[in-house]
Amino acid sequence: MALALAKKSFFLSLFTILAIQAEIAYAQAEAASSVLSDSETTTDSSSASEAVPAQISVASASTKTKSFPDFSYTSYGYMTFTQKETFRSVANLDPYVKRTLDLNEFAFEGTYKLNDHAKIEFEVEFEHGGVGSTMEYDPFEEFGEFEQEIEKGGEVVLKEIYYVKDFANTNSQLKVGKFPMFISLGSILTKPHRYPSIIASDVEARMIPYSWNEMGLQVQQKMFGFLTARAALVSGLNSEFFRTYNWVGGGYQRHFEYNNADNLATLLNIEFGDLKKAKGFALSYYSGNTTDNRHKLGKVSVEAEVKILSAMTNYKYKGFGIAAQVLRGELQNSDLVVLGNATLGGLAKPKAFAPLGHKAELESLQLSYDFTSDFTVFVKGEHVNTFADVQGSVNKNPRYDVSTRSAGFMWFWDQAAFMKAEYLRERTELLGLPETYQASLSFGFDLDKFKQ
Repeated sequence: MALALAKKSFFLSLFTILAIQAEIAYAQAEAASSVLSDSETTTDSSSASEAVPAQISVASASTKTKSFPDFSYTSYGYMTFTQKETFRSVANLDPYVKRTLDLNEFAFEGTYKLNDHAKIEFEVEFEHGGVGSTMEYDPFEEFGEFEQEIEKGGEVVLKEIYYVKDFANTNSQLKVGKFPMFISLGSILTKPHRYPSIIASDVEARMIPYSWNEMGLQVQQKMFGFLTARAALVSGLNSEFFRTYNWVGGGYQRHFEYNNADNLATLLNIEFGDLKKAKGFALSYYSGNTTDNRHKLGKVSVEAEVKILSAMTNYKYKGFGIAAQVLRGELQNSDLVVLGNATLGGLAKPKAFAPLGHKAELESLQLSYDFTSDFTVFVKGEHVNTFADVQGSVNKNPRYDVSTRSAGFMWFWDQAAFMKAEYLRERTELLGLPETYQASLSFGFDLDKFKQ
């Protein structure tokens, strides 16, 4: 409760500061306009030949006052009905049908344009109706085990907030704050109209943080009109929360009010074209140690560097679309991280989910076709294996070698309102575990559709 109240206070303070800054800027602009108006009056009492340039000056200042600070916004959200097969426990592998309704997310994005070259962007997101913690049920842990996962954000998540400065003379850009990581399609294609499936990737969250954002700074350089290079220094992961079911995804520091910054990470990226607009290809490389970001010092005394290399494309030509990505990940000294995590206590105790793979891999391919500008069909195949290689006494777990294939459609029937349907089949390499299905129907809206 104290954690949630503190988070609420933080967000209220943040918005209050933004509002005060906007008021100050507006008051300064008003004062400038008043001074210029006085100047106009004085000029009117002089010769008519001097009045003409004064009127031009006032008109110019008035235009500047109305333009900045300029606020704009957009929003999107959706809910999903899902029917899927799951299992009662590791001792009973006869699947049964489970149905769920989920208000997945509602996001509000705002932009304060400070001048022609600088702006502040932020996104406030309500996830699953607004929760501070979630209960997870795993039928394969003993005879069915309930787990509690603490998530950052309380009722509201400030998903991203950053300052952007464009330098027109050098065609470069500086970004400071909490911003999306250019590492995977799930972190880049965040708006629902940019992908026809229910979510951009059905398996990405089993390997890395989904819709990954980090605090730090990023410099960007555009070259030759089609090439963009980026270099970012951001907060690193915490290996204390690496778990079997999502590899390094749990190390995303969202459990506490602050991020440990004893280990920072670097993200290098080069993009050809524009991935968000379905006309691009990109390569990214993430690297960062995670040992010093642990809260319990001494459990792991060696470096535990995470390396992730990704290649991505999102391209459309005459209605035909392809979205694909390949990720390769490596966790240094993964066996020693497992030993360190296995002895943690309290809420951080991983229980049966301590084992980790040394290397992880992910492949994804989606083909789509636009019958009209509002109706798209797709087929998709994905594979993830977070035990592609292991170290020490850790054994490979075939349950986390997962393949999925799915098909469905996206239909925008009322400009910004959409419906998505997806049928998915999933199988693992675990001997004796049957293949299961999942059918999902999603309803939502995306105001960015008006911009197309």
